[in-house]
Amino acid sequence: MLNLKKQKLMEVLKFGGTSLGTPEKMRSLIELITDNENVIVVLSAMAGTTDSLVDITNYLSKNNKDTARELTFALEQKYKQVVQQLFKTKEYKNKAMGMVYSHFNPILMFLNGF
Repeated sequence: MLNLKKQKLMEVLKFGGTSLGTPEKMRSLIELITDNENVIVVLSAMAGTTDSLVDITNYLSKNNKDTARELTFALEQKYKQVVQQLFKTKEYKNKAMGMVYSHFNPILMFLNGF
């Protein structure tokens, strides 16, 4: 027998690329996210990140680790700049910077050992 009780639907919202391209665009997503309690939010890479990672791996495949390292540092700086602009309190800036470091440190360690 079917259970015909009214069920709340879960909504999945996925954002990435240009919708995460600037701190202002990120802030504009807050209303979409907070208006609905039955929502799962998926954030993918900010604009340009995937292309940068592809470039980095292409340089590595050509054994050009210096350029790969420079591109990695540039991408890391982009994320650090967004953190500085996006968050107002020192506490949240520090937490976000910790996340940036936790993602870029393994890549940089790999590049230094490459």
